[in-house]
Amino acid sequence: MGAVIVTIQVGDPQGERFVPVSVTVDTGATFSQISGSLLRSLGVPVQRTLESELADGRIATVQVGETLIRLGGQQITTPVIFAGEGQPNLLGVVALEVALLVVDPVRKRLHPTRVIQY
Repeated sequence: MGAVIVTIQVGDPQGERFVPVSVTVDTGATFSQISGSLLRSLGVPVQRTLESELADGRIATVQVGETLIRLGGQQITTPVIFAGEGQPNLLGVVALEVALLVVDPVRKRLHPTRVIQY
């Protein structure tokens, strides 16, 4: 099927400046991961340090902040991992759920969905 790649706008916490970023949609990632140097240039503060399990099972320590992103015609606040040099930009499931978007792997795009409550 291949990767689903979309362009989002990553903003500073005040919503005054946004930068387009190409991200791979990763439904196996909890938080989105964005270039740490870009996040720092936007003034996104590190709020906490967490342990993260990588796809290969290794455990890594990551820095996490929170900022604004624009995707699917809306603006949301979401946690973001500060990616190290050479690490990919990823759009994780927390951002997808907050934005009420689902992945269409066949057409390689995101679609709006509804809130589900039981």
